[in-house]
Amino acid sequence: MHVGRSYRVVEFAMWSRRSVVYMVLLSLLAIALFLLPPIQGFALPWQVVVMLGTTVSLVAGFKNSQVLGRSAEGLQAFAQIAATSRMLAGFCRGFCEPQVAKILIHRHIAWLTALRFGLRRPMPWESMSRRANIEYRRRYHILEDTTNLNAELARLAPEAAKVSDGTRPEIDLLSRQAEAFNALFRAGSLPPQIYVELTKLLRDCHDQQARCDRIKNNPYPRQYAIVSAMLVWCFCTFLPFGVVALFSEMGIGIWLAVPFSTLIGWMYMSLDQVGESTSNPFEGNANDVPISQICRDLEIELRTLLGESEIPKPLPAINGIAT
Repeated sequence: MHVGRSYRVVEFAMWSRRSVVYMVLLSLLAIALFLLPPIQGFALPWQVVVMLGTTVSLVAGFKNSQVLGRSAEGLQAFAQIAATSRMLAGFCRGFCEPQVAKILIHRHIAWLTALRFGLRRPMPWESMSRRANIEYRRRYHILEDTTNLNAELARLAPEAAKVSDGTRPEIDLLSRQAEAFNALFRAGSLPPQIYVELTKLLRDCHDQQARCDRIKNNPYPRQYAIVSAMLVWCFCTFLPFGVVALFSEMGIGIWLAVPFSTLIGWMYMSLDQVGESTSNPFEGNANDVPISQICRDLEIELRTLLGESEIPKPLPAINGIAT
């Protein structure tokens, strides 16, 4: 997630430069076909181009509003996880023995770690493998790319490292946490009211994890994504062939079709590119939810409450990008 004041114009231009190159070359082709025989005067009716542009605007606006909702929901889920984590740690410290509280809180931190690693796994429909995103990612790095789950869990608790052999360690860790709460309640170490509250908090962890899994495992509907992309590319491809005739009739210079076609086409293609790169909020793009930073901040906060001295450092934003 970009946490600076704004993207710089140069940064955004470099990220979306391929659409500019495409539009410039296409505009030059449109001028050549309009001026050179044997099809001199070739152009598309401007009314058709305008009607297509109106349709593309509606479709692109719908897509971007939907993907923004997915990103906002992912951020809301982790905000709720943060609140639940603080409440769970408070109950554990207030009603459990210090050593037991430490084990419970460390297991919860291990769950946060397993959850963020699970959400970072690549999916076929994600856009992280696109060339523009690969190039921009050189400006920052993601914690999950430089560490592995086993190493992260091993520094939290020995039992957590064993869980990582399972297919879904985050689910296993929540199950172990439930077993620990049940054992403490049966042993009389937890008052009934506190046991009920801890159970509710654990259920909320399950709910928020399922919420994140739904966003991660279910892409923005592909049928809408392909329609939006095809319409944008069709409009941008037809645009110069309509603009060239318009500028020719106006008598102000046919070569002005190149910058104006490029500008309009770049706007539409960049809008679609931004929407596609925002549709999967956990993959690690520059606009995604900074789950690594959120989990690290929670780990620092919870381990500080335990009075520990060996605490990991915060994850600073790199070039304005929080991960």
